[in-house]
Amino acid sequence: MKTKLLIALISVFIIACSSNNKQAQLTKLKSQRVELDEQIKKLEDDIKSEKGNALNIDKFKFVGVSEVKSGSFDHYIRVQGKLDGDSNAEVYAQMPGTITAKYADVGQQVAKGQVLAQVDDEALRKQLESLETQYKFTTDLFEKQQRLWDQKIGSEVQYLQAKTSKEALEQQILSLKKQIEMYKIVSPIDGAIEECNIKVGSVVSPDPRMAAYRVVAFKNIKVTAEVSEAYSAKVKKGDKLLVKFPDINKELETKVDFASKYINPINRTFIIETRINESVINFKANMVAIIQINDYHTDNAITIPMNVIQKDQAGSYVYVIRSKDNYSVAAKQPITLGNGYNGMVEVLEGLKVGDKVISTGYQDLIDNEYVRF
Repeated sequence: MKTKLLIALISVFIIACSSNNKQAQLTKLKSQRVELDEQIKKLEDDIKSEKGNALNIDKFKFVGVSEVKSGSFDHYIRVQGKLDGDSNAEVYAQMPGTITAKYADVGQQVAKGQVLAQVDDEALRKQLESLETQYKFTTDLFEKQQRLWDQKIGSEVQYLQAKTSKEALEQQILSLKKQIEMYKIVSPIDGAIEECNIKVGSVVSPDPRMAAYRVVAFKNIKVTAEVSEAYSAKVKKGDKLLVKFPDINKELETKVDFASKYINPINRTFIIETRINESVINFKANMVAIIQINDYHTDNAITIPMNVIQKDQAGSYVYVIRSKDNYSVAAKQPITLGNGYNGMVEVLEGLKVGDKVISTGYQDLIDNEYVRF
């Protein structure tokens, strides 16, 4: 009986000892497992990162970049003008009629007041001859009457009538001579005949659509242009101009010498002029001139090509290079734009000097996408 009790007590002791040992072992193993799990996770992350990067770097999209710099920026208004001279005169007949004589033609140098052509004035000349005959008779009669009056012979009324008739004819003859002079087509300036639209036998009139001649004195030349009313507050005297003559492939830099204060009510434009201090060789009246008016200038502008700018509902943006995990990513950068000209646009906000803007390969990028360049 005692022996059985002793055996039972020993068994319980052994079981208790065995249970405590297992609990200790379990606690130890759990602690080791936590440490191992952490080590495993760290190794897995490292392997995954190294393996992932090793795989993805070959798939990073190639892009081209441009570094943002500061510099001067100009904006121009482009209009079309024409070349002209200070003396570019269209010459019209003052009276209607048929050309009876032509004294000058294209290419000929003429002087101011020189008769270029004659309009038929025969009827007026015959009338003048008649008046001059009457005037001769009236003058003789007046002189006789005057001699008698000087001798106190005859009446004063007869003398005054003779005098009035003579003076009236003098006025008629003077007026008729002035009319006859109007039948001459006369050059208003010194210059060269550039156009002649008449010939002997042709009919002319004072119609402004029927110029007989064009006389050009191409000394002081200028370029004129019509500018839209929308730019009236921006364009002023002294503004820089770039004037190009495409027909002779010549470009000049000049300035606005005159800006009209009058807006044409028909086409809502105003006139500007600039004088050209250049040789007149190859220049011709009415030659086309492309004028670029400098209406905006800044010395420290950040500019980028217009074609790299994209838009969404929030506004304009570009992709710039940013650093992430020691690699480059394309970051979406909102920007505020200013004036644009000739393919470039000024950026007022959103970029700074030194930023790298993605200039090629930006079309299909996603924000924070890994790239290489």
